[in-house]
Amino acid sequence: MRRYSKQFKLSAIQAFLDRGYGFRHVAAQFQMDPTLLRRWVAAYRTHGQASLEKTGRHYSAEFKLAVLHHKWREDLSLRATSALYNLGNSTLVRSWEEQYYSGGHQPRPPRKKPVITAMPKAPSKSEDVSSTPTEQLTREQLLTRLAQLEAENAYLKKLEELDEEKAKKKIARKKPG
Repeated sequence: MRRYSKQFKLSAIQAFLDRGYGFRHVAAQFQMDPTLLRRWVAAYRTHGQASLEKTGRHYSAEFKLAVLHHKWREDLSLRATSALYNLGNSTLVRSWEEQYYSGGHQPRPPRKKPVITAMPKAPSKSEDVSSTPTEQLTREQLLTRLAQLEAENAYLKKLEELDEEKAKKKIARKKPG
């Protein structure tokens, strides 16, 4: 998604307000979506320069409910509601409505601070059995060594499979379709 500078937005809004052309005409001159220009102009007419400032991205449940109640009470469109509250995007209000109707839009209790616990200590490394001659190892050490070798073998097989898969994809891309 493209981000527009404050100056660019102001230029596009002023061009629309001063020239008297339609949204599509001015938006084409600025190579942008006319819906976006319409949203900027509506917010600018309501909030002036403040509409160009970046808004907070996190809204409380109480704020969301207040916005929805105002929208319903005044029978406002999504676009008009977002312009009125300088939200920047009407889909935000729509998602709040969907949350409300699905029952997921209840004011939440404040979060408790997470309990920070110390990380558990790493298990102590077992003795390196790879350098010891096999004949001198105990049964448990042999089982540990076997598990290490099986894991290493499985890893290498998987690596080989991935390499083969990459090679097949490369060949498939080279073949004319």
